[in-house]
Amino acid sequence: MSVILLFLLVFGTGSIVVFRYSRGIPAEPSTTSSENTRIAVDVISPSRTTLKRSVEVFGSLSAKNVTEVKSELPGRVLQIRVKEWDHVSPKDILLEMDPMDYKLELQRSQAGLKIAEAQLLKAKVDLNRAKRELNRTLKLKEGGLVTGQELDERRTALESAEAQVALADAQVGQARAQLAESNRNLQKSSILAPIQGIVSERKVDVGDWVDKGAHLFSIVDNRILDFTATVSAIDLPLVHEGQLLTFTVDGLSNRVFEGRVHRVNPTVNASDRSGRIQAEVKNSDDILRGGVFARGQVVVEERHDIMVVPADCLVGWDMEKETARVFVVTEGGVAHSKEIRTGLTEGGKVEILGGLTGAEWVVSRGGFNLREGDGVYISNQEGNP
Repeated sequence: MSVILLFLLVFGTGSIVVFRYSRGIPAEPSTTSSENTRIAVDVISPSRTTLKRSVEVFGSLSAKNVTEVKSELPGRVLQIRVKEWDHVSPKDILLEMDPMDYKLELQRSQAGLKIAEAQLLKAKVDLNRAKRELNRTLKLKEGGLVTGQELDERRTALESAEAQVALADAQVGQARAQLAESNRNLQKSSILAPIQGIVSERKVDVGDWVDKGAHLFSIVDNRILDFTATVSAIDLPLVHEGQLLTFTVDGLSNRVFEGRVHRVNPTVNASDRSGRIQAEVKNSDDILRGGVFARGQVVVEERHDIMVVPADCLVGWDMEKETARVFVVTEGGVAHSKEIRTGLTEGGKVEILGGLTGAEWVVSRGGFNLREGDGVYISNQEGNP
């Protein structure tokens, strides 16, 4: 049950003022004379919440992965499998070139390998013969049936046979490498997608002759975008890798997107005194596009469970010095001015660093008409707007 106290004040003029108090909050008085009018105010009690400090940024989006598909070999375009704006996955066939020349090259390489292997086999046979001849000559030398010169000739023949085997073996390796290259060139006649994405550009048509290194397609992977933005030189030292960035884009102003700062340029542009940052943005629903202008904020500081009051409560607020005054209302219906220290501001709320305990009733409306010691009554009976 609420307790209501009535006070009657009798002034010398004969006028009577009746004050009613409910829950410690002075309510609107009942007067019998206009000479004793009090000032109507709204009050609010300081609350506790979380505030963030943000730095404003402007920039544009671009795809993180953009690949230019180029021809690794010259040839004539035989077939094109995709159109512009088609979605592709890694190893999807984009284009096929005429493979005839590469098939012929592969056949020549296969024949070359067979020849090299045959030469290696012959060299090994010659090596075995040279070994037998040397062994026979050594036995004859023990019986005095051959001269030392003949023995030297057999040893030289063995060394020559060993060299021929080594040469033939190297030629087999070379032929195998040539065969692998020919096989790979044949595979390259089919141009495959290197990444997942969208074909944003096609530069060739069926029947075109393309040289090695010719630009065939551009593929854009929009799953991850880079938001490259400018930040004022004053705010740049506050921005660091890993900080949260929220932003909106033209045409989708009703949606707020998020990303994380992953690169900060250490230098400042001398012409406009601004720095550049880059944030990584996930685009899982594929709604964002490269080249779109964006504006946003980087959260550079976040404080939890802090005392705040509405900015409308502050009188004579010096934002640079972080000082202000507020009026608090005592139970006697009297306004008193208090010096406070301010901190973060967000959404019309101001952090109170000092000057209030949190138990006061702070004037939120009508404070600009007050002076120290003025009598007031509370318009918002509940103590909150």
